[in-house]
Amino acid sequence: MSARWPLGSWRAVALPTQRVGPVLPRRPARLIGKKALGTDEGSVVEREIEADVLAEIRGLRDRVRHVAGSLVATVDGRLVAHDTHGIEPDGMAALSAAVLGLSQRLIENVGPGQFAETVTRGTHGYVATYAAGPRAVLTVVTGEETNIGRLHLEARQVAHRLAALLDDLGARVRTGNNP
Repeated sequence: MSARWPLGSWRAVALPTQRVGPVLPRRPARLIGKKALGTDEGSVVEREIEADVLAEIRGLRDRVRHVAGSLVATVDGRLVAHDTHGIEPDGMAALSAAVLGLSQRLIENVGPGQFAETVTRGTHGYVATYAAGPRAVLTVVTGEETNIGRLHLEARQVAHRLAALLDDLGARVRTGNNP
């Protein structure tokens, strides 16, 4: 059965199960948003934070089954750190910031407090976005088999720890304790 659409008839078409389009090269998981965080290239604090942020997002992947990748971005869309494979992290960071902004605006208009998280469900999985303090956002991409309750449990804790890490970095930068 088909319906009339302005651009012709519409027919239900099965979506391909395999990825269509070019395969993106695998980028190493690393911290690249240094200027967004206010640190200098190669500082000791930056390397400490890099290791801690990557440990948190890799630990999330280890604790929750079917996590395809995760990233941390600033609220203005700059990539901080990522552990993504097959996902372009810079574009995903910008989209994460956009989701954060729209979600915050929605919450402000409706009035039930501050933004905490949002989950978008697709036919092949989920994209969950969590506020990581006032300056960052954690985004997690998962498969459709993921236990969303488990994801929320773990990702909320990771977002809380990331907020503390980034607040500590901001405090060090403000006080000049950034060797």
